[in-house]
Amino acid sequence: MAMDRTDEEINRMRTGRAQHRNPVQRDTVTWLRTGAETGGEHALLHVEVKPGGEVLAHYHRRIGMHLRVLEGILRVQVGHVVRDLGPGREVEVPEEHLFRWRNPGSAPARFVVELRPAPACLEKGLVALYGLARDGRTRRDGRPRSLLRTALLMQWTDISLPGVYRWLGPVLRGLAAVACRRGIDRELEERYCR
Repeated sequence: MAMDRTDEEINRMRTGRAQHRNPVQRDTVTWLRTGAETGGEHALLHVEVKPGGEVLAHYHRRIGMHLRVLEGILRVQVGHVVRDLGPGREVEVPEEHLFRWRNPGSAPARFVVELRPAPACLEKGLVALYGLARDGRTRRDGRPRSLLRTALLMQWTDISLPGVYRWLGPVLRGLAAVACRRGIDRELEERYCR
């Protein structure tokens, strides 16, 4: 299984791979295995997060995750349960479960995440989101400033937001279709995914 790899093996897998930095979330992601490389079965990511870095609460409708901490402390919320994980600790995040993470420590944290399955658009959506953040085109919470880009990237990454956003799913899907008709999908792919 991909999650059984040692830290040394993971570091070797990172060699030569593109790193994507998000200054808003204060993390850097390296795709160790993409969905294209595994036939969509899974994707494997290495994440480095600076102190105070975080991903706000969200959930995936069709993607399950398995996370293992390599270094530092990571505060993870799955559903309503929040706990701090240290090196070697793991957590499973089933589909449709609320999820968030934060580095509460004073040192960087590193972890790997396996996503199952790995939809074709997942990687380009995350790469585009990180590109928008680097270009200053996201809000302080990490969402793109443009509602059309937000809707499109939520569709690409299978990300859903809790609260009122949960009930706006049909509206957001409609906005994602508008974004495609306006060529925003091609614009994001050309700017960030090539």
